[in-house]
Amino acid sequence: MTVYIGNAVGNENGEISGGQPGDQTGREVKVQPWYLNKKGWVILRAKSASTAKRIADDMRMACENANIGYSQPQRNTLYRAASPYDFDCGKVETKCECDCSSLARVCVAYAGIKTRDFNSASGPARLLATGEFVELTDENHTTTSEFLCEGDILCTKVKGHMAVCLNDGPKADRDPEPVPPIPPEPTHKEVEVIGGSVNVRTSDSTKGRILFTAHRGDRFPFVAVAPSGWYEIETKKGTGYITNLPKYTKLVEV
Repeated sequence: MTVYIGNAVGNENGEISGGQPGDQTGREVKVQPWYLNKKGWVILRAKSASTAKRIADDMRMACENANIGYSQPQRNTLYRAASPYDFDCGKVETKCECDCSSLARVCVAYAGIKTRDFNSASGPARLLATGEFVELTDENHTTTSEFLCEGDILCTKVKGHMAVCLNDGPKADRDPEPVPPIPPEPTHKEVEVIGGSVNVRTSDSTKGRILFTAHRGDRFPFVAVAPSGWYEIETKKGTGYITNLPKYTKLVEV
């Protein structure tokens, strides 16, 4: 039995930014067979079977809706477009964009669970904090699709990708004995602005749209180091990126 997942994978040019709003190719947000991600999976399973079904239902509707495309800089336009419809992706009529994690957030909201914005690095912690999910980290659930259930949320062990399982595997176990997760080491890091004024942007380059300007002494919770080396941070306006040049910013323990 083939297990399928739904996910947002890239824009019409196979890139993470740019392109036109909406799904230009039918492959920006799509259904595909389960695969073992090279970064490894962890599984977030809804405690309620009805919640899990709604998560999977909304992912299917998103994959079928050509108004929903992929672009990281515009990743939250789907959330705003779906909000008036109680996050029903089948009713979205505005051309909009998402990425893998913001799409998962919308599907969870359709199931009645609201969370703060998250990416694939912070997603597991944000979902577990709702009290509505358990984390499965054993090999039966992370290295094969046989034991997966409809509505399971797949997230890479490190920042990378998120997807939703769309059907039960042949050995699906709705109520497995969850393996207690090892609590993550607290980050307790912040990015401090030390060099005058610095722009916080929507992506990790000077081509990203400016969210706002930070000033000497400002500090922001550190999330991760982006591929370019820029710091990914949390701000009151959502996820942002700031230069890592040592004359402007530094990473500090708090």
